[in-house]
Amino acid sequence: MTYWTSEDNVAGKPGTALFIILPTIGCYRFRIGKACYMCAYPTAAPKVKWSQEAIVDYVREALEKIRGKKGPFAVRMFTSGSFLDNGELKPETRRKIFELLAELDNVEEIVIESRSELVRYDAVRELAEIVPDKHFEVAIGLETANDDVADVSINKGNTFADFVRAAEIVHEAGAKVKTYLLLKPIFLSERDGIEDTKESMIKAEPYTDTFSINITDIQKGTLYERLWEKNEYRPPWLWSAVEVLIWAKRKFPNKRILSDPVGAGSKRGPHNCLTDYDKAIGKAIKKFSATQDLRYIENLKPQCKERWEYIVENGLLDWQLITW
Repeated sequence: MTYWTSEDNVAGKPGTALFIILPTIGCYRFRIGKACYMCAYPTAAPKVKWSQEAIVDYVREALEKIRGKKGPFAVRMFTSGSFLDNGELKPETRRKIFELLAELDNVEEIVIESRSELVRYDAVRELAEIVPDKHFEVAIGLETANDDVADVSINKGNTFADFVRAAEIVHEAGAKVKTYLLLKPIFLSERDGIEDTKESMIKAEPYTDTFSINITDIQKGTLYERLWEKNEYRPPWLWSAVEVLIWAKRKFPNKRILSDPVGAGSKRGPHNCLTDYDKAIGKAIKKFSATQDLRYIENLKPQCKERWEYIVENGLLDWQLITW
């Protein structure tokens, strides 16, 4: 069973998130051979198709982990695809899941994910009306506001205009928008990766309630992994993530700025010089994310920072410095 709890930011304050991976058939783009280049999540979809009733029972079981406990809690549900895809979850299944969440007073925040083209007013409005007193967010994977980067480096299959349309629908339906951005897609230098994320945040800010900065890691069976194995791609430096997060929180102080540095300090994850201090920086990023307190990431020891600064200032490409 795939669900767990972790310290997190809940509707703007420190709390605990319950993460639930729903056993659906996964992203339709993967099933038609057009998966995003960095994404291996759909390969984790169950080989045996679960019934819709079994999925509801699974959510009910997961919610027992927090029932009766002191909150605040957020419930964040992932499907390795889109919660709003009728091919993954039928409308009645979605309703039943939200009715279970409505029963829990200690749950203050609910997050689902969807691709832009699958966001529909009626589907979001129906769920928002079931949980009117909770912070309900639809997370949309924009990844970048640059359509060329989205096409060449990600294979997203969406444009920035698609994201804007979806975000406006979510807000009209009474929910909030969480925007996922990918820090350093392939074919970008470290400097360009930082600037792409900053520029994307500026463009997406009018349509966004919460930003989630997803720091690229290497997932198995992806184009990103193949380039990484050939020493043509390096995951982002943790210093790049710290730079973006500090800049973002100062520029948009009223927005939630979240980040979970998966694999921090490992070769496949964001890292600096692969020392023990990398993991400490990863933990500091998670503490900032939970509290929104910049002090956790403003006063870090500058270990390996001169090397990172040299790479960024000179716009070096990964193949020029892969041993770093």
